[in-house]
Amino acid sequence: MLPFKTTSLPASVPPEVMEQTYNAIKTPVKYGAVMKLDNDWTDSPTVFRKDGMFYMYFISISKDTGMSGYETHMARSSDLKNWEYVGAIFRRNDLNRWDSKQCAGYAAYPSIDFEGACELEQVAGAYHISYLAGNSDGYEPDPLYMGLARSEDPTNPNAFTRFPEPILRPEDPDSRPFENKTLYKSFLFFDEAHTTGYPYVNIYNAKGEDNRERIFLAVSEDGEYFERYGDRAVLDLIETQPGTLITGDPQIVKMGDLYVMLFFRFNAGSGAFDTFACSYDLVHWTVWDGEPLVAPTLEWENVHAHKPWFIRHEGVNYHFYCAVNTKGERFIALAHS
Repeated sequence: MLPFKTTSLPASVPPEVMEQTYNAIKTPVKYGAVMKLDNDWTDSPTVFRKDGMFYMYFISISKDTGMSGYETHMARSSDLKNWEYVGAIFRRNDLNRWDSKQCAGYAAYPSIDFEGACELEQVAGAYHISYLAGNSDGYEPDPLYMGLARSEDPTNPNAFTRFPEPILRPEDPDSRPFENKTLYKSFLFFDEAHTTGYPYVNIYNAKGEDNRERIFLAVSEDGEYFERYGDRAVLDLIETQPGTLITGDPQIVKMGDLYVMLFFRFNAGSGAFDTFACSYDLVHWTVWDGEPLVAPTLEWENVHAHKPWFIRHEGVNYHFYCAVNTKGERFIALAHS
């Protein structure tokens, strides 16, 4: 475990900057479903652009979750609203590996610049997918590990090669309190400013023995092998705001010297919703306490509206998320500015 770097950066973000950030990233227009499958639930979209087209990695799980597990798929679009299914990236298998029964993938190393090109960056000569991994059937069964795969072509679903071992495990010797049971979604990014002292940062949510989820950091010199950063979670609303059960699925967007973390919250007695926090040093986060970015306000998303993926294209904000309703549907939806 590496210690937090000492910096002179401010530990909090002023209210007026938080307000400005909300106005810059808000997406009040609900477009509706963009990726639905007949027999499976769809979840956790990650979207990027390459050669003039947009691509979405997303995960699926059979509605009969007891005999199922996460798999990863690809779709493409020319307009971010109408999506064509391309194929499966990761399928479950019978090899009895640590990642045979759960393989939920997310695009790694996207541009984090708010006005950026929405494109993926090559690291160590390749494109990457990080993925949630496990070897048990069911809906997110413990333990879950963090895997990484690489490819020369991120738009070819058959071109990814999985690393032989996890890049992080919950039982690692340097595992911190509250991440020693399961590791969930990871967001890997290149930090040009080296704010942590390292060029590559991995921000992810994890669970400990209390079954609550917090957000942690790991860092890397080469983008493929990671060490945990700091001795605690960097976002822990469980301790500061009673009733919070999950803070999860972080994504980083950068505006000047400000890091913006989109994430979802799930509180006892309410549906999950997407919100954000801001930081100058990636360790101290000021959480937005105003209107959510996306919340379950409509009939077709009346249980949860959560798990954000944000991109900005030609001056328009697009916020992809997972919608869940009381009819038993779970699918990928879109809100925009």
